[in-house]
Amino acid sequence: MATPTEIAYNRAALIESLEFTFLMDEVGKHLSEAICGFGIILNLLLIYVICLRTPVHMKSYAVLLFNFAIFDLLTCIASLLACQKTIFSGFSLTYIFHGPCKYVAPWLCYFCHCFVCHAMAHSQWILLISFIYRYRILVDTAPSVKTMSMIVTGFYSTSFIVFLFYYLDMGDTEALKQIMYDLHPDNHYEDVTIWGNLTVSGNTTIFTIPSLTAIIYMTVTCVPIYFLIHWCRNRTLSILASSACSMSETTKASHAKLILALSIQATIPCFWLLASAIFTLAEFGVISGPIPENMTFRLMDCIPSSSPLVAFIFIAPYREGLMRLISKTGIYRKSTQNQVSSVVEKTQNLGIQPTTQATVQSTNQQRARDLA
Repeated sequence: MATPTEIAYNRAALIESLEFTFLMDEVGKHLSEAICGFGIILNLLLIYVICLRTPVHMKSYAVLLFNFAIFDLLTCIASLLACQKTIFSGFSLTYIFHGPCKYVAPWLCYFCHCFVCHAMAHSQWILLISFIYRYRILVDTAPSVKTMSMIVTGFYSTSFIVFLFYYLDMGDTEALKQIMYDLHPDNHYEDVTIWGNLTVSGNTTIFTIPSLTAIIYMTVTCVPIYFLIHWCRNRTLSILASSACSMSETTKASHAKLILALSIQATIPCFWLLASAIFTLAEFGVISGPIPENMTFRLMDCIPSSSPLVAFIFIAPYREGLMRLISKTGIYRKSTQNQVSSVVEKTQNLGIQPTTQATVQSTNQQRARDLA
């Protein structure tokens, strides 16, 4: 039987061996706060400028941008509340939650986790619709706001059903804890004097219809989605390059610029692919440790946090709206040219119509530039 001195020494050695794990847990929590906090601010700003700065001819396309912004905002909030750490435990999906949701209940933490996963999967469909939209307006008329709203709602209905399936398959907390204790005995997760009262949730096994359906929906479907995105992108660019296209060079350039913006936005889910690769390697024991446990979802947090930057950089009305907000703080001062443009815009909003040919041409060029 071990003496009290030996027990104290062994405990001290155990805590020392877990120091790096404690450190990475803290790093993961602070990264979640920074990334998601940044994303919440950016998406709120984007929603604001979409509501107030969208030109009339962009209203239907703004439905997609608004959908992006709303889901990215909610994803950032849900991820901040959850701040989940993945515990790789065989064929179960086990998560320790470090976010504020732990002060409420495990079911809220799992709800936030499910929402994050389904929202990121849904964003891929919205990205595909965005490419189809750019292709369609070159070969047909732009759909109405009502039509776009119905399309977005129809696609989300599928994502919502998957979300419900996944959430209703929540495993028993005590059973998940026992799985975690058995598969990770060296960490002594059962010792509340070391770890405190851990909030654990997830799925006891992935081999259930709801869990498998959710996993397939969030992973396998990205292959045909990105194939269709690539096809739509190439078709759109070929139409713009065709001599038969009757658009002005300014309008062509604007469409091409927006396709570039969408292409850049399509690369943002690379964070998802990297996180999936880390998850797969850790699940099969190729890699292990607190870094893959904490970094998997922090990489995924980068997706909704960085997406609004594309809209601000490439879409002129939103970029101008953001600059106006920043100028009010005194950090940025609008140039004289921007101030003149603002006066012209306010005059037009008052109902005073341009009378010179040069002004009409300037207005048409501005509408083309608004596309990107």
